[in-house]
Amino acid sequence: MHKYELMYITRPELTEEQLEAVREKVQNTLKQNGAENVEQEHFGKRRLAYEIDNHREGVYTVVTFQGTAETVNELDRVIKLNDQVLRHMVINIDDKK
Repeated sequence: MHKYELMYITRPELTEEQLEAVREKVQNTLKQNGAENVEQEHFGKRRLAYEIDNHREGVYTVVTFQGTAETVNELDRVIKLNDQVLRHMVINIDDKK
């Protein structure tokens, strides 16, 4: 298993309940696909470096976890299907060392 970091940006107009639903969906997807040591960190609403889908702001969340390539592939698929997520990126932290 490798250690990964997922960063995703959600739409700024989401209510707290909608935001929590997106976070739970990500967390459940990770748990169902064998991820371990899942930690979420919320950075709140931030200004984007450039406009994405006519939005100048977004809500940032960073998740670190240990998993396999299959876990990352399924997570990527689930996030791409979610219209509330503007952008996301998964990196392998092990490769950074």
